[in-house]
Amino acid sequence: MKLQKPNSDKATILYHLIKYGSVSMKTFSWMEGYRTRVSELRRKYEIALKKKKKKTTNRFGRGMHYYEHHLVNKDHAIKVYEKINHKEKCVK
Repeated sequence: MKLQKPNSDKATILYHLIKYGSVSMKTFSWMEGYRTRVSELRRKYEIALKKKKKKTTNRFGRGMHYYEHHLVNKDHAIKVYEKINHKEKCVK
């Protein structure tokens, strides 16, 4: 299935989840509000995600952790993606 290019931050995250199966803070470190968008996808659109805790070190050598979110139901995610990507395009 060919998906249209995303037209919002929320659609970008969902597109990445559909295409690659997971997202994390490392993937979208440039995006302000990344965690809010993930939360909206989970709560408002009922996108099922499994969290996996990842450990790493920051640039100062200190240990830190972040969560990687893995998509559970790709078919549902595609339906939601088509809905929100179209909806947000029409609003502009």
